[in-house]
Amino acid sequence: LAALTWARPGPAARWLTGEALAEVSVRLQDTTMRPGGPGQRPGEFRARAALARHAADLRVLEQAAEVRFQRLHAPFLDNQVVRACRALPEALRVQPGARASILRTVLEGAGVAELPSGWGAPSHASNAAAARTGLRMAVDDLIALFDTPLLAQAGLVEARVVRKALRSAAEGAPLPLDGLADLVSTELWLRRLLSRRGTCWTGTPARQRAVPTGTVVPQRGALGAGR
Repeated sequence: LAALTWARPGPAARWLTGEALAEVSVRLQDTTMRPGGPGQRPGEFRARAALARHAADLRVLEQAAEVRFQRLHAPFLDNQVVRACRALPEALRVQPGARASILRTVLEGAGVAELPSGWGAPSHASNAAAARTGLRMAVDDLIALFDTPLLAQAGLVEARVVRKALRSAAEGAPLPLDGLADLVSTELWLRRLLSRRGTCWTGTPARQRAVPTGTVVPQRGALGAGR
């Protein structure tokens, strides 16, 4: 439900350059001035993208379970449940603790009562611990990934800042791990994108720089450099 709020800064925003943030601000401002129907706001686009990612992950898990002749059940991603959640008014979505209250009301309507106190409240402690353990094990490879990152060549981040954040997070600093994961996954996606150029995408036009030229000078062979 929190993902449906109006264009909140993402967890990776703290590591973007000033140029990148300014460009995002300009684009969001243009979006607010452009007429559009329901479901066209940036926050709603972001919510749909998050829902699509969860659905894609679920399909992978379903296929893995079917190999062992097992059935995977995910009632919260049922079509009717998703449609009901997206039909909730925006004023309710942004209320603290709204998810637990809604789940309790739904279950009481289905005849399930006397739920324990605190049931339905989000708890990400185990996931965060697992993510931090994985980060500690892979920190050297991740730092090497950001030695000469395409994101920095495009002017979106500063490599040294991201490397410092990776080291700090691996040592236990309270940094948003999902933001670092966004940076890592985007960097890997860009590298894969460029490695495929000349195969299935032969003849595509040169890409422009992601943000206007400023303090970060694109290097030769950068994301926005033509060849």
